[in-house]
Amino acid sequence: MTTRAAAPAAPRAISNKAVWLVAAAAFGVEMAVSGRYGYVRDELYFLACGRHLAWGYVDQPALTPLLARLDAQLTGNTLVGLRALPALGLAALVLLTAAMARALGAGRDGQLLAAIATACCAEYLGAMHELTTTPVDFVCWAAALLAVTKLLTSSDPRWWLALGGYAGVGMDAKWNIGFLVAALAVGFALTPAARPLLRSRYLVGAAVLFAVLAAPDFVWQALHGWPNFDVFRHLQQQAWPNRLQYWPIQAAYTDILLVPLWVGGIRWALRDPRLRVAGIAAVTVIAVQFVLGGKGYYPGGIYTFCFAAGATAFAGAPLRQRAIRYVLAAAVSAVIALPLLPAAALARFPVQKVNYDLGEEIGWPSEVALVARVYDSLPASQRSVTTVLAANYGEAGAVDRYGAALGLPPVYSADNNYWLWGPPPARDTAAVVINVPPALLRRWFSSVRVAAVYRNGLGVSDDEEGAVICVATGLRAPWSTVWPAVRNYS
Repeated sequence: MTTRAAAPAAPRAISNKAVWLVAAAAFGVEMAVSGRYGYVRDELYFLACGRHLAWGYVDQPALTPLLARLDAQLTGNTLVGLRALPALGLAALVLLTAAMARALGAGRDGQLLAAIATACCAEYLGAMHELTTTPVDFVCWAAALLAVTKLLTSSDPRWWLALGGYAGVGMDAKWNIGFLVAALAVGFALTPAARPLLRSRYLVGAAVLFAVLAAPDFVWQALHGWPNFDVFRHLQQQAWPNRLQYWPIQAAYTDILLVPLWVGGIRWALRDPRLRVAGIAAVTVIAVQFVLGGKGYYPGGIYTFCFAAGATAFAGAPLRQRAIRYVLAAAVSAVIALPLLPAAALARFPVQKVNYDLGEEIGWPSEVALVARVYDSLPASQRSVTTVLAANYGEAGAVDRYGAALGLPPVYSADNNYWLWGPPPARDTAAVVINVPPALLRRWFSSVRVAAVYRNGLGVSDDEEGAVICVATGLRAPWSTVWPAVRNYS
């Protein structure tokens, strides 16, 4: 590995056609498998949130539900159409990482290596397959890191505004990018050579822009009693298991063959006086998420800079050999990251031990169909006072997505933002209930019977396999009394 000072910032455009081909290939791979299984529960939830647009939500800011709604309107509410957005996000990650490498002084081979590493990163392949908050978060990290790179290599303070804007937009998708902002502050505090960049009116403008863009969700949270903190407390219950898995996950999620590249990139950045800020920020982000017990993918956005720095640091190394190794590793990782296997194969191969979401894409239409059959089996007089209740937002989102075509009434749930959308109508004194233990239901209903048990028919283990469908009648108290007692922010 050679160490050399970063070259001055290169022109803004990416002229390397090979990089664009890598971005196009990454998009094509994602789209080729976009419709193989089905929606993941978070996508169903964000589609529902998109039908209830607000400045914020219990468990995420407003941007992803807004994108889900716009996408559904533009693409006819199709799964493949929804998945086009995160696939475009992967292509954007490739281009942004290559642009970072170019700004760091990498030649055409270095830019291409950075692009290939990003396209082959197992974490990015998996995360950019589904429209959740994570793809938007990762793209905003990459854009903000490009602005940081330009700022440090050019010493042009106007890049502060781009950093503030990209980080502010990222806060509208997920608060996670706040860790990058804090880590950059640590980097500047520990890098005396970079401190002159802090004496700029553009930094003040960036801070104002960041605050203005982030404000809507914070205002919404404050007006609703900060429900996000309840969600954080629930997530903290997994802190120690997350810590035990954290470092192996960093290697596995990026891909073991890419570890020398991103570790080398961090080391190279730490040795360069101008880039030390970013190197310290990378170490800080990765270390802080471990200390806090965050999920293994939370620092994923930082690796775009690490790949770019590593590709620049390894300038002169044989590109073809590295590229072939990365692509071969990605082919193996894709079996875990993407729905390449037949759905039934998930029951035989331990793919879900690494990527549990694959199983969560299985069976939503058939589960809703079972709910509809239970509902239709009720006498007409009873159906007129029967609502549908779901234990979690995935089940509720599935009924929202598929239930109307099967004649189901609107669904209600006490989970996260569904609780805020209110209880069932006062006239409904009975319910078809999805996946709530009968013993719990008997607190609120005088009669509860198990009407069906859902099986996906493939033997795939997920949160819905074995879900009990109950018919509950004789509501003991008005919904206005029941609803405050059943709220579940998680």
